[in-house]
Amino acid sequence: MKTLKLTFAGLFLAAAISPASEVPSAEHVKWMKDLGAQMGAIRKGTDVAKNATDMQATLKLVGAYWKTRNSEVATKACGMSFKGAAAVAAAGDDKEKMMAGMKMIGGGCKGCHDPHREKISDTEYKIK
Repeated sequence: MKTLKLTFAGLFLAAAISPASEVPSAEHVKWMKDLGAQMGAIRKGTDVAKNATDMQATLKLVGAYWKTRNSEVATKACGMSFKGAAAVAAAGDDKEKMMAGMKMIGGGCKGCHDPHREKISDTEYKIK
């Protein structure tokens, strides 16, 4: 009986301290797809300034989402990507400024995905 109680206590403690994964909302999925499309267009050189400006608008929504969830890491990462998108939008033909902005965007994306993205399949992710 004592072993059973200890087992349940251990399971309860593990469940309490392990982060739960959740299915992202439809709007969050849309934002991530929009950001992916915008990043892809920028990499291809298609309407770079427009896509970078659109990316900023999308990142404002994503940043507000993570702020309500009290994730300082995600909010900071989103801000980094936002600054990178602003740099890309303003870079014009300056390839160095463009690359610096792209690095900021990528760093911000990674800074959020590493702690908050759980891969479920090749096409599905959950928020952790």
